[in-house]
Amino acid sequence: MMCSGVSLRVMILAALTVPIIVQSPETFTLMVPNGPILTWLNSSVSLSCELSPLFNAEPLEVRWYRAKDFDSTALLYKDHKIQEASVDPRYRGRVSLTGELERGNLSLTLERVTLEDRGEYVCYVSSEQWYDKAIVLLTVNVTGSEPVLSVAEARGGGGQVNVTCSSEGWSPQPTLTWRNKDGTEIRHGQVLNTTDSQGLLSVSSWLLYSPSDSDWLSCTISLSGEKRESRIMPRAPMEGHWSLGAFMTLLFINLLVIFTLIGLFIWNKKTGSIRLSTSEKDDNAEGKTESNERPAEEANLLEEGVKKTDMETETQTEFFLKESATQTALRESFPKVDITLDPLTAHSSQAVSCCKKMVHCKKGDHASTAHFVLSENKFSSGQIYWEVEVDSKCKQTWYVGVTTTDAAQINKAIVPLKPGNGFWVLRYKKGKGYCVSTDPPTPFSGNENLETLGVFLDCDRQILSFYDADSAVHLYSFADVSSNSNTFFAVFSPGFDTFPLKIQ
Repeated sequence: MMCSGVSLRVMILAALTVPIIVQSPETFTLMVPNGPILTWLNSSVSLSCELSPLFNAEPLEVRWYRAKDFDSTALLYKDHKIQEASVDPRYRGRVSLTGELERGNLSLTLERVTLEDRGEYVCYVSSEQWYDKAIVLLTVNVTGSEPVLSVAEARGGGGQVNVTCSSEGWSPQPTLTWRNKDGTEIRHGQVLNTTDSQGLLSVSSWLLYSPSDSDWLSCTISLSGEKRESRIMPRAPMEGHWSLGAFMTLLFINLLVIFTLIGLFIWNKKTGSIRLSTSEKDDNAEGKTESNERPAEEANLLEEGVKKTDMETETQTEFFLKESATQTALRESFPKVDITLDPLTAHSSQAVSCCKKMVHCKKGDHASTAHFVLSENKFSSGQIYWEVEVDSKCKQTWYVGVTTTDAAQINKAIVPLKPGNGFWVLRYKKGKGYCVSTDPPTPFSGNENLETLGVFLDCDRQILSFYDADSAVHLYSFADVSSNSNTFFAVFSPGFDTFPLKIQ
């Protein structure tokens, strides 16, 4: 009797765990995951799709295809078998059904996943009386390269360095984290993401840091549990890398050695000819031969020394250029936004070009406060980069930066361009150099012949940075750019001379 009770309970439990299969209804719906299905490159993945209510799907037509590509199928089941002829060649030999059509399971198995497999898939099922379809989103994760870290001296002094972290080959967007030796996260770094021709992301970050704050810094890039990490000692370039001063010093020493060897060669040649008088030439023929051979040996040694020194100098030059090229490559990481000027915001003393890319002062103006013009573009989120041709060799003054929506409502009014009035700008005046619109203004040193200014705005982190775009050297950063509506416009002032500002 006891065994009979146990058997009954087992039968009831088995019945509860087996899906109830009903006869084919007149209508049905499809059940698919609410969110995207994540998988890794070169792996296998199942795109889930089931009938509701559950019933035998063997008599039905089951079609899997990419969105808006109904006729080119990834898989087509019809007339009780897989139809190979209509399959997209990209999926041939890589797709199959789960094998439980009789239980209403229409899931698609995709093997050897590629980057091209990313995107939306449609599960389409039809009977003689009814049909339904549902969309499944597939996301393919790709782990990128190890982060590459570098250190450069930051413009503006203060003992800070500009630490750069970059990595490429990610999908989708990874998370980048800076930490110090204690494991504490550093949150004021700037992050940029760019996409290559394959749709893979390159991620870069710049961080201003004081070398005394930590023994080392780490940059970690992570995606769905996978991560890449690199560390660096945040030392100034003179401590671990060749700087221009160190290179010039080495070059001076090498040149000094060369000229010293040349001087010794000339001195030995002259003293040797003095010792050989006319009367000694006949009596000491053998000595003459020996004396003539010595300068030749010294000349050979000198030639070898010069070649060696030239090779050493060339090596250091290549190293120095390589360091410069690393900075230049930063410019390629910025995704430039197309900025146009809004003529309606220009002051009557200014003229905006027809292409909305240039603005200049109609005639020389000696007003105490600069007039400005705003961009037609407005920004409220994300990361934006643009470049302005300022040509400091020709222009006497200019102002470039961002302003808030509230400040834009001032329109053609004349106000001081400072944060208290909703303006964060960098300004230049010939003879006085550069400063930023803090209150009072903060001056800093920069290239007096600056041609192109790069402006980077991180709306989410409320950071505004300025760069010498041609050399990718960081000039200055505002860390507290804020707005009540979190909406910003680019702002430009050509100053008081007639030379134009030009947006690139």
